[in-house]
Amino acid sequence: MSEKFDSLMIILNRIDSGARVTMRSLCEDLEKEKRTIYRYISTLVKAGFPVEYRHSLGCYKFQEGYTLKRPHLSVEEALAFSLAKKFLGNFGPGMQKSLDKIEEKLSFKRPAGISNVVFSPGAVPSGIEVYLTSLYQAIADHQKMKITYRSFSATKDTTSTVNPYYLFFNDGLWYFRGHYEADRAVRTFALDRIKSLIPLDRYFAPPGLKPEDELSGAFGAFFDGEPVDIVLKFDEIYKPLIQRKKWPPSQESRELPDGSLEVTFRVNGTDGIRNWVYQWMPHVEVVAPREFRDMFRGDLDISLKKQGKK
Repeated sequence: MSEKFDSLMIILNRIDSGARVTMRSLCEDLEKEKRTIYRYISTLVKAGFPVEYRHSLGCYKFQEGYTLKRPHLSVEEALAFSLAKKFLGNFGPGMQKSLDKIEEKLSFKRPAGISNVVFSPGAVPSGIEVYLTSLYQAIADHQKMKITYRSFSATKDTTSTVNPYYLFFNDGLWYFRGHYEADRAVRTFALDRIKSLIPLDRYFAPPGLKPEDELSGAFGAFFDGEPVDIVLKFDEIYKPLIQRKKWPPSQESRELPDGSLEVTFRVNGTDGIRNWVYQWMPHVEVVAPREFRDMFRGDLDISLKKQGKK
């Protein structure tokens, strides 16, 4: 190993240790002249090490936040990262590459048996990776975007400008909420239904909207609509399945004398919860409101007619 390399390593380790590293101390410790020390510092900077001279301190330092030390993770932290990598790796090669780079910067032993942990979030639609990246940047910068989009019920694409507010993940799919200028209202957009998304050289003022406030009234990916209290009654046999989790945050339950379970949800509109109720048939009864009960009965009548066809 050359003398110059040894000297460069000494300089790096001294700065990284937090010691006061001055031109005088380097000259004395390395037994070199000032011009040689200057060449060493220049070599380190050219090699990508962010060494700078802090006039206020009178010594050499790394730029704020930089260190030679690789962070050490505890077993719990290592497990959390490994699980996150396994889950997020489903979102395309770009995401996987970014996670690999993060792992290179970390120092930890991968928890044993992580390969035996299986995630089944559903098939992740292809092509959304670039939208995740550009949306994340636009949200951070409060940057307007031009979006071409086709909603589930639409027969053609629509194009307008959107102010993206935040991203969220639900039931195997990515969505974002933003103000859609065509409707002059906040809307939900599924990333897999985006046709094109282009950042604009225009910006918007953040609205002060808190995602958790909106999420508290949402059912799944459905946010819009007037708040309504839905009351459902589940047969006793399905009680453990309903009570195992909170479906929306507003969920409240009480056991009835006959063993059944009455559950109340306060949600924004009935579109989201409507499809959810169907999966519990025939072990669920819509108690209130009457409008939702009538809607549910109408859907059942239509289904019975279809099932009666030969």
